[in-house]
Amino acid sequence: MREPVRDRDRLEHIVEAIDRILGNTGLKSRDELEADNLRYYGIVKSIEIIGEAAYKLTRSFCREHAETPWEFIAKMRHVLVHDYYQIDPDAVWKVIQEDLPLLREQVSRYLSDTDWEKWEHNAMVISESAAHKSLVQTAERMKLRGYDTEEIYKITGLGRDEIEAL
Repeated sequence: MREPVRDRDRLEHIVEAIDRILGNTGLKSRDELEADNLRYYGIVKSIEIIGEAAYKLTRSFCREHAETPWEFIAKMRHVLVHDYYQIDPDAVWKVIQEDLPLLREQVSRYLSDTDWEKWEHNAMVISESAAHKSLVQTAERMKLRGYDTEEIYKITGLGRDEIEAL
């Protein structure tokens, strides 16, 4: 469920996960990092957390801050979780080196520039959360009744990944 009062928390989780990753890569090379299994998979898990937090942001927040590729970030989490056997260490290294510093800068700016009291009382965001919650509940009932993902998608408009995760 996407709760508007949680957007700030989710952004803080993203910054914390990025700091954990960047704090654990230090001056290590890509090969050294991959050879350290515990550290490497801890970083992969932190990237998953970033993706989950991005996925849980309200659609309103994502639309208002469209310079950040929220959907791509959420999809990367999906790949890391469900296609774990195909994780490309080069792609992980590229994310660490190129994407995370920019993402941290953007999210930190969103955290400091957003009027959170106003945001958390934004009627559109609140109604979006209520409508989304209702759609998720409908999808859950449909799934229990044997509807497949495509049918649920056509009726509710929820994302296929979101439906499959129910």
